[in-house]
Amino acid sequence: MIARESPATALDAAIEHVVGDLNVLYDDHLRGLLPPERAALAAAHRDLVTAEDAVAYHRNALQRLSSGSYPVDPALLDRLRRTVHDLAQATAARDRLQQDAAVALEEAKAASPAPAHADEELTPSDLAALLSLAGGGTMREHLLTHRVYVRTAQGRVVEVQAFQRLEAQGLVTRDASRALTVGQPVTLTDTGRTALLAARRSPAMGHPMPARPAGAWPTSARRH
Repeated sequence: MIARESPATALDAAIEHVVGDLNVLYDDHLRGLLPPERAALAAAHRDLVTAEDAVAYHRNALQRLSSGSYPVDPALLDRLRRTVHDLAQATAARDRLQQDAAVALEEAKAASPAPAHADEELTPSDLAALLSLAGGGTMREHLLTHRVYVRTAQGRVVEVQAFQRLEAQGLVTRDASRALTVGQPVTLTDTGRTALLAARRSPAMGHPMPARPAGAWPTSARRH
């Protein structure tokens, strides 16, 4: 996991706009929680950060050599030439990896579902998971098996894949600042609460028709 005060690459802001916090992206990647497109993006960004570090290293070396602290002689000139050559190679490698990361970003963006709206119909399984999380829950990693699961406040277990679908749609969120081994609190977002309220008001969620007593005359039958 990489934590920095300033952007590590030129794509940081664009990537975070699509996937959220980069530290969370790295953490989920290490734990195998990402879909293929986002996993590829995490790997590409990791390689790009390493390449940016190499560029910074050679640039700083060039600055030190040209700072005036060393006498200008053939040895210094030779070191300057080698450092400029290394900086050029590192920059070319960085540019290639930046292009790879940009392609991975577009693929992750294309694979990301559009945020759900209040009037968007949820599948029965998604609705059941969302309803069970209405009172809150916790995403946690088992210390021994390292299995990641989501448990609701009522004790029901929600499959990680189901939670990830809701999370990708912007219906639920988790406190990723906490470690998974400790437990990350899960709550519904405003969008999730609105979508759940709309689903509850839909005819499909209405009260079922009361069952007719055995032997009762069909209500649709013609009376004689």
